[in-house]
Amino acid sequence: MKEEITSKQQRRFFFFNILAFGGIFLLLGLIILQLMHSLAYQQTDKMLRQIMNQPTLVQLEIARFEQEDLFNSQTENPKKQPLDKDFKGFNRFNTQMILWSKSGEILNKDLLGGRLNELNALTLDKKKLGKVKELSLNNGQLSFHSITYKYESKNSAVAYVQILANTNQVSDSMGTFQMILVICMLIFWLLSIIVSFYLAKANMQPILKSWHKQQEFVENASHELRTPLTIIQNSLQKLFTQPNHTIMEESETVAQALNETRRLNRLTADLLTIARSDSNQLILEKSTLHIDTFLAPIVEPFIEMAEIEEKTFTFENLTSDTIHADHKRLHQLVVILLDNALKYTDTKDSITVLSKSNGQFWQLEIKNTGPSINEEHKAHLFERFYREDASRNQATGGYGLGLTIAWQIIHEHQGKIEVLDVLPRGVNFRVTLPLKQKS
Repeated sequence: MKEEITSKQQRRFFFFNILAFGGIFLLLGLIILQLMHSLAYQQTDKMLRQIMNQPTLVQLEIARFEQEDLFNSQTENPKKQPLDKDFKGFNRFNTQMILWSKSGEILNKDLLGGRLNELNALTLDKKKLGKVKELSLNNGQLSFHSITYKYESKNSAVAYVQILANTNQVSDSMGTFQMILVICMLIFWLLSIIVSFYLAKANMQPILKSWHKQQEFVENASHELRTPLTIIQNSLQKLFTQPNHTIMEESETVAQALNETRRLNRLTADLLTIARSDSNQLILEKSTLHIDTFLAPIVEPFIEMAEIEEKTFTFENLTSDTIHADHKRLHQLVVILLDNALKYTDTKDSITVLSKSNGQFWQLEIKNTGPSINEEHKAHLFERFYREDASRNQATGGYGLGLTIAWQIIHEHQGKIEVLDVLPRGVNFRVTLPLKQKS
């Protein structure tokens, strides 16, 4: 079932990525084509408008028609008006001027010469006068951009003037560019399919990691909850089998049940803390704490416990600075580390607590001469329910959650924790916290 859900989600990511890449490439292609089309014909359209707005050039063409000057050898500028410098070398090879009568007949057929056959199918279109439009002749073999406008003159048979600019070369270039663009888009879209596959796989990794983490958390939590519940259940069942016994006679059984109830209460509290941290609901209530007055009362009970267990406990505080932190969480952090040091040290071992600061950071070191920790275990030490030595952890009553909670508290306070070796034997938990933390 798990593999089926994972595969389905991965396929969904894969198709979403393909559609996203396809949409991006299509939109990009359309934008490029539209932009290139506009730029490719921009100069041609500009020239057509300039010719339309150059009356002298049009009058020269009309004079050629009226004088039947096929080669423009005798025609002069009728009003001696100067031509714009852009049109003194007017190229009639790609550009042609058509003179129309009111009835829609081409007047300058003789001047068109051999081009008349190509333009014979041309008809006068009075729609969109003064605007550039595209047209094609000879079944699409000839492409033109054209502009037609009304010619106002009482003494001339010319009623409309149409200016044609051949765009076959530009159209062919655009067709080639379009084909290359489509091929490139297809190639890159195919490449995007491969990329989409790996992206879908990569997107699934954090989901799978979170899912495995959740499954492991639930399984471990269920296992840890089952043990104290079973002990409590057995203790209560035992009491039912001895209904005539007094409380004093069954005090050991009652004490065992109460002890497991307390452990169960601590476990559920730890689980709740971890769950809140995972869902970003762990809210810190920060206040200003004096490190010396904060730390001393926490350490004092552990000094007494160490003496009872015949262990050497040394406490040294070298700072009187203040820190902005959550009192409850910071107290919990120190207790976890001190409790951990007591659990994993034997008689005659020593525990050293050193507190110091440099004006920016508070550094707390809790060293012990108990067993050292292998490098491979250090990487997993702060994982929930992780036990370096399962049998030893059970003997000390731990659940493998203490260091996880400690790491989360330090993380919430923008600090760090290091696990260092103490030579020749032992472990040093070094906590570094900023004195002034960001809100």
